[in-house]
Amino acid sequence: MSRYCMIEVAFDKKEEVEETILTLLDKNLACSCQVIQSDSYWNWKGNRESSKEYLMFIKSRKGLVKEIYQTILKIHSYNCFEFAVFDLDSCSKEYIKWIDEETKEK
Repeated sequence: MSRYCMIEVAFDKKEEVEETILTLLDKNLACSCQVIQSDSYWNWKGNRESSKEYLMFIKSRKGLVKEIYQTILKIHSYNCFEFAVFDLDSCSKEYIKWIDEETKEK
């Protein structure tokens, strides 16, 4: 099982994305955050909705997932936001070393 992960979170406010990135990097909870603008569609309480969203991809250690979630929870304005965690493996020893160096150990 991998010790590393990528977390996907969707936002609708650019300001929240920027605040989240700065907070996660300042606290060494993530080594990298990438943001992609998307056209999103979903069902919510019996209605079809759509909006422009920002998908954030966070690279980190699995041991930091709960602290990352709690940090985002304080910033995010959605009542129910996406927080999907994926195992992250790499054959690049340099990439894994970089994650280790840029995130705090938990």
